[in-house]
Amino acid sequence: FSKMAFNKKAHLRDNIEAIRIAFDLDREGRTPTPSERETLESYCGFGGIKAVLNPADKPEDVQHWTKTDSELFPLVTELYGVLRSGSENTAEYNRYVSSLKNSVLSAFYTPPKVVDALAEALKESGVEPVRLLDPSAGTGIFSEAFRLIAPLCEATHFEKDLITGKILSHLNPTETVRIEGFENIEARYNGYFDVVASNIPFGD
Repeated sequence: FSKMAFNKKAHLRDNIEAIRIAFDLDREGRTPTPSERETLESYCGFGGIKAVLNPADKPEDVQHWTKTDSELFPLVTELYGVLRSGSENTAEYNRYVSSLKNSVLSAFYTPPKVVDALAEALKESGVEPVRLLDPSAGTGIFSEAFRLIAPLCEATHFEKDLITGKILSHLNPTETVRIEGFENIEARYNGYFDVVASNIPFGD
């Protein structure tokens, strides 16, 4: 249990710092510094961290948490505080919270080694992507790996989760990032992309 709890704590801490930086970049209208970029890249979503579904608005809410999850209560409280302070209004805050909670069952991130191996296999096969589509981009590790084998590759990212999409936008400020579901892609893009690569979640 202790190792699992530590991993969740570490993931929550990384995620909170990444979200905090993303809001700072929004507010200051700038691109991330190298160290900020490193923090943004450490964002790994909330897949499997069911504690974020628990109430955490006030200190006494911890009474409704299981003993196991209660270790995460301070971090979850901090997370919602960061979302609240970064949101322009209550409606926006509620959208972020709803999107975050919806991602718990589906936001599992692909290990970079898997993506690097896929890109290398394409390179060895003589495939050099010109226009890449990632229909469920996460933080953009597919386009990052493909740029190493095809530096001029034009990437288009779709990411449905609002928070992940915000971080993706800051990691890829010069590329197309659409924070919406891939099902919204227009018919004119039929046949436009030469490579589609992703690890699409199978949640609802």
